[in-house]
Amino acid sequence: MTIRERAEKAVREACEAISATLDEEQTKKVSDVIERALIDVMREAAKQHSVAVHDCCSPDLDTAHKIADEIRRRNDALIGNLQGLR
Repeated sequence: MTIRERAEKAVREACEAISATLDEEQTKKVSDVIERALIDVMREAAKQHSVAVHDCCSPDLDTAHKIADEIRRRNDALIGNLQGLR
């Protein structure tokens, strides 16, 4: 399931929870907000993972940097691919 699909599902579930209906434009705007929030969370998690790698591998900073760079590259690729599916 893409980030966009998750955002749209969240909008549907929120509307059901509050017994509301949104028109197509409102649904898109709310989905956009949720999608950006999910992407921001993913980016923040990637940063935290990088910090954790540096903390755990501090005696061997070269390895820590390589692992952190790989985590960043994979997360950037994931986000790019998911955004491309919108």
